[in-house]
This record gives sequence, C-alpha cells and structure tokens, in this order.
Amino acid sequence: MLSRRVLGGASSNVRLFRLFGIDFTAHWSWLLLLASMLWVAHDVFSSMPRRDLQPWAWQLAVVATLLSVVSLYGHELAHALVARAHGIEVRKISLFLLGGATHITEEAPSPKAELLVAVAGPLTSLALGLVGLGLALFAETPAPALAALGLWLAVMNLPLAIFNLVPAYPLDGGRALRAMLWFAGQDPRWGSLVASRFGQATAGTLLLGGLYGLLSDPRAAISGVWLILMAWFMYAGAMGAHQAVLLRDTLGQLSVATIMQRNLGRVDVGATLRQFAELSSAAGQAAPHVFGVYRDNVLVGLVGLEDLRRLPAPLWDSATIERVMLLIQGSPSLEPGASATRALALLVDEGRNVVPVIAEERLLGVVTRVDLARATLGRPR
Repeated sequence: MLSRRVLGGASSNVRLFRLFGIDFTAHWSWLLLLASMLWVAHDVFSSMPRRDLQPWAWQLAVVATLLSVVSLYGHELAHALVARAHGIEVRKISLFLLGGATHITEEAPSPKAELLVAVAGPLTSLALGLVGLGLALFAETPAPALAALGLWLAVMNLPLAIFNLVPAYPLDGGRALRAMLWFAGQDPRWGSLVASRFGQATAGTLLLGGLYGLLSDPRAAISGVWLILMAWFMYAGAMGAHQAVLLRDTLGQLSVATIMQRNLGRVDVGATLRQFAELSSAAGQAAPHVFGVYRDNVLVGLVGLEDLRRLPAPLWDSATIERVMLLIQGSPSLEPGASATRALALLVDEGRNVVPVIAEERLLGVVTRVDLARATLGRPR
C-alpha cells in the first residue's frame, strides 16, 4: 500500500469523521482495499500453526483490518500534524484503493519543512511496525492472540515505511529527495522533476514485475494485478508531479486578480430555480456564468447554471436557490492579490468548480477551473 501527499482531492470522497480540524475521508475504492485486507487477514489467521487461534480467525481478521485502517490514517495524520506545525494548511486525509493521501493546499515554506513533513509518515509507520514486532516477540506465551495481531501490525507497517522512502514521486521519499536537492541549493522545481523521473522508472519496474507474476505463475495473479495497479498509480503520480511543476511555473507568475471573472450576476436567495433559469435565459449569451446570491444585500452564496442540474426540472418551481447554492460561510475564499497557484489548490482540494474572490466583505469576482486553464494556455479572457 502507498502513501502520497497531494495538492487536492477527489470529490467522490465520503467524510467519515473530523479530528484536529482535519476531515478524514475515504474514496469508494477504499471498500475494495478493506475487503482485500479482511480476506488476506482471515487467510493468514486461519492457517496459523497455533490451532487454538484458528477458530477465532474471523474475529482476528476484523481487528487486524481495523488496525490496518488506523495505521494508514496514522501515517497520513503524521504528515498533516507536522505540516500544520510548519504553517502549512491541511484540510483532509483520505484513503483509496492503494493507500492514503494527505491533501495539502500549499507548498512547504522551506526545504527543512518539506523534509520533516515527508519523513513523518514513514517514521510513524516504522514506529507502529516496531511496536507490533515487540508484541509479537514478547506476548507469544501470555497472549498469543495479541502476539498474532502484533505480527500483522509489523508485517503491514514496516514494508509500508520502507517502500514509501523510495526517492520517487508520488511517494514520501520523492518529497524527501526534492527537499534535499532544494537544501543543496538547487531549484525545488528541478528537484520535483528529478523525483518524478525516478517515479516513472519505479513505475516501469513495478509494471514488469506485475506482468512477470501474471505470466509465470497463475497462483501469483493477485500479486501481479496489485503490482500493475501500483505501477499505474506511480506513473500517474510522477507525471502529475511533472505537469504540476510546469503549471506552477505559469500560475506562480499570476495573481488571482489577473485571471478572475468579474462579470457576475446577482440573484436573491428566495428566488426559485425556475426564476433563476428564466433570468439567465433572458440575458442570452451575455448572461454571467456565476451569480452572487444575496439575502438582504448580504452575500450568502454562489450559484451557476450548472447547479440547476442538481435537481430535476419538475422541482424548479418550488425549490429555491438556497437548495443548490455554494454557501459562502465556511467555504474558502481568496483575496485579489493571492497567487493563482493558491486558487488551483483550493479548487482541487474542495472539489469545487468555483472559488470566490472577496475583499472587505465584497465579492469582487470568482475563479473557476476554466479560468485557470485559460491562464495556463496564455489565452486572454
């Protein structure tokens, strides 16, 4: 299983709970990971030499699976807490099919911060693995079930710690390599490119290993598939890192004020969706893409024509804008002087299509993914 730190997240994540001001979420594919861990754990415990533990195989498998989930979240939480300690904002932690991700909305302020955040996760996995190893060694006689669970904890966390230190994006080791190159006086973007190349090479190695496993031994088919999936993850992450460097180079030179949409509509929060649709239709091609939603001249939300799709047309006559709008309260916003890279991070992290630009409690404009794409391609508004 893998661990990565990303600028952003997936809108298909489901929020499970909140801790230390951080949302703990899971992608739907996490259910496949959970099922596979449970199946493997049961297979392990049911085939143990100690016959007195075999009748408890399912109970031990459930506990082992929960320990695995806690371990993955603990790995990512370590990243998040160290990042917070260095003034880096973290909004959520998520699990997905191949592991976990810490969603960080900005770059580290220094190579030291980058390095500490990068190694925090593997060090936490290493510590958990050593605790499990200790339980496996010293609890064998007085508490054999505890020793078996300790061995599971060690076997899961120690390889996780070691593998994530491989100096290749999107693994933690790739971030550590970037930090060391940055500390040595190199451009941090160059370090990102080097780590992404290592990531592509590692992905190629995993792919060859997976194909070999599939073709050479049918009994190793599941392992081969997992290696191929990991290769895909590694390659996609490495290429994403490379593209992110190029994207940051472009957006880093721009402010939010230079790319935001200023032509905004205005609609009352009590208006029905039918009235909103007719208002937009009457304006024709000149209609704004985004409208500010106001209650007694106070901005309370944002709404766009695409939000109409969230409710079926027969409900438009009774449903008000409030049903589909993006609430301003509690949602991230930007100041006009903020970097366009900050807008990118917030759009991806929140899974939104729009972020408001606000100054002195006034809505000045909005930034959308389309605006960022135009800015990246150098197209004027």
